[in-house]
Amino acid sequence: MKLHFIFFLSIFPLIYCLGEDQPDRIPEGYSVRTIDTPPGVFLGIGGMEFSPDGTLFVCTREGEVWKYSLNDGKWFLFADGLHEALGIWIDQNNGEIYVIHRPEITKLIDSDGDGRADLYKTVNAGWGVTDNYHEYAFGLVRDRKGNFYGTLNTSLSWPGWARSKKWDIGRVWTKEYEDTEGKMGRAAKYRGWGFQVTPKGEFIPFASGMRSPAGIGINKNDELFFTDNQGDWEGTSSLHHIVKGRFHGHPSSLMDHPDFKGKDLNAIPIEDYDQLRKRPAVWIPHGELANSPGEPTFDYTAGKFGPFTGQMFIGDQSRSNIMRVSLDKVGGEYQGVIFDFINRLQTGCIRQVFAPDGSMWVGQTGRGWGSAGGKEFGLQQVSWDGNTIPFSMLDLKLTRKGFQITFTKPVDRKLAEDLNNYNLERWGYHYHPKYGSPKTDLKKEKPSKVEISSDGLKVTIETTLETKRVYRFNLEAISAKDGSKMSNTRAWYTLNRLKD
Repeated sequence: MKLHFIFFLSIFPLIYCLGEDQPDRIPEGYSVRTIDTPPGVFLGIGGMEFSPDGTLFVCTREGEVWKYSLNDGKWFLFADGLHEALGIWIDQNNGEIYVIHRPEITKLIDSDGDGRADLYKTVNAGWGVTDNYHEYAFGLVRDRKGNFYGTLNTSLSWPGWARSKKWDIGRVWTKEYEDTEGKMGRAAKYRGWGFQVTPKGEFIPFASGMRSPAGIGINKNDELFFTDNQGDWEGTSSLHHIVKGRFHGHPSSLMDHPDFKGKDLNAIPIEDYDQLRKRPAVWIPHGELANSPGEPTFDYTAGKFGPFTGQMFIGDQSRSNIMRVSLDKVGGEYQGVIFDFINRLQTGCIRQVFAPDGSMWVGQTGRGWGSAGGKEFGLQQVSWDGNTIPFSMLDLKLTRKGFQITFTKPVDRKLAEDLNNYNLERWGYHYHPKYGSPKTDLKKEKPSKVEISSDGLKVTIETTLETKRVYRFNLEAISAKDGSKMSNTRAWYTLNRLKD
């Protein structure tokens, strides 16, 4: 009897999920469960983190911090009165809680042990903020040396729309473009920057050229990444590797760069900005994959979330989907491939965190711009059944003559040998102050050669290689040896540099 009860407990989450509506596109073996949020509360989640005892903490765009007990499904208000909190970090050794909101990083302290924060301690407020609605502060991650990192949104500066000249500062449109082309500016200091706050509380401007860097992530090697949203100077949404001193392309932030002090940013030719900027590690095609990507989160669950250990997951606010990224280090720099993973969830996905059991918890908000899922806010749990291996492109890497595609299961050799079953496209994007960019110089082709490994898990193709291009792969005609179909048949690889 006891064994039967334990078996029931192990499959209960799966039974529960199967009773719910599932996304249109989700890999086999994965399921989604919707979590009830506090009654009567608008819970637009801006950040999530598990505490050492397994309690989930969420901070919200409404300025609150809530605790959720996974044991009994109860919610408790921990803190309020913050200004649009969009990131939280909890020390896994001592349980200390930090949040980032518009004006500062704040440490929340429950000094009397009643389960609610009663002391709000400023850790750092080294950046500027006005009443411009677009001046978000994103985060929060911390490296092994104790340094915090976050990113700061540019100010909305579009004349006429912003309805105030007080924000028309730092808006850059450069030569040969109209002054209405630039939309974002820098009405407060360090807008468009990534920053570091040291263990002593010192604010250090870290990297510039960001437009709307809605999420920052860190891997186990303390390497930093952020996503940016399509707009002026940003041809499509993107993922960037942050390194101290880099300029990522949006010139407004250079008002606060010592090398550009006193310079007219609109007098600098666009070619100079193009030479200065660091191209994204991964372009995220607007409209077909994402419109407003959020936080990059790494899967370090050691296989509890399926076969994608070590890869990165990114949610999108507009399209309500979750994407998967595998990075490829070429010539010492990151580029890589992105896949659609789950599409779509109930509302916009900007934050996700892995629970101790390996499930992914997705924090959601549709406030402001709306989202494809339709709801205004929410929380959902994505779980893997621990057994089913979905047929999928596991990875895609550059070779000297083309690409190598790794699958989760052996491919049908006859289908994989047919060159006509590989549809490839490649294109670029304009770098300019205009809002977004169409695909440029679009080309379509088939590979010239295909080789399949003896185990059927790897397919190597030869094709034309061209830098500064996005390559899209459509493999919908290919199935697994066991007849399985892929839930996501497309992949997008950003080729910045070739292999030596």
